[in-house]
Amino acid sequence: MADEKTEIKKEIKLNPQVWEVEFNPDLVAQVIYVYRNNERKGTATTKVRDEVRGGGKKPWKQKGTGRARAGSIRSPLWRKGGVVFGPTGARNWKRKINNKMAQKATCMTLSQRLREEKLEFVSIDKKEIKDLREVILKNAGKKTLVISTNKDLQLAVRNLKQVKFIASDKVNSKHIVDSTKVLVDKDSVKILEERLTNDRQ
Repeated sequence: MADEKTEIKKEIKLNPQVWEVEFNPDLVAQVIYVYRNNERKGTATTKVRDEVRGGGKKPWKQKGTGRARAGSIRSPLWRKGGVVFGPTGARNWKRKINNKMAQKATCMTLSQRLREEKLEFVSIDKKEIKDLREVILKNAGKKTLVISTNKDLQLAVRNLKQVKFIASDKVNSKHIVDSTKVLVDKDSVKILEERLTNDRQ
């Protein structure tokens, strides 16, 4: 299996602009922060005093009881009353990131995984899909990212736990950081490089 991996790696001419980039943790952290924020849904919400049920009747008369004046049991001062300045569910958590920064972060994370020997290039033919599926199953418990455009492979791994299939034109640094093991289809390497370098050699 090790010889097979070495042969596949020799077959592929890797672009150093993608696979030999120095790791910058600050840039990667900044990009990951934006991706995570963009996934966040502003669903937290509370009710203001006019949305809380009840409270139409004045609790007690204005004067003569010795207690503080009160107009509604749904006042923010009361237990189970309305909330002042609470979340309304309308907050937008979306952030923007420069495309060059996002591409650079993806190159950095790919290079780092390759240096750590946690990234492998695999040959995916119809006959080899079954073997590759068995390799993934042996790595059970590890979050595995499969980068490929092969539809047959996508169908083969879609029901496996801890396995995420991403097309080479959509993969980003967050997908790579969230995975322990990365498998890259050798036929998708060129597509990946062209996208991340804007077709520059």
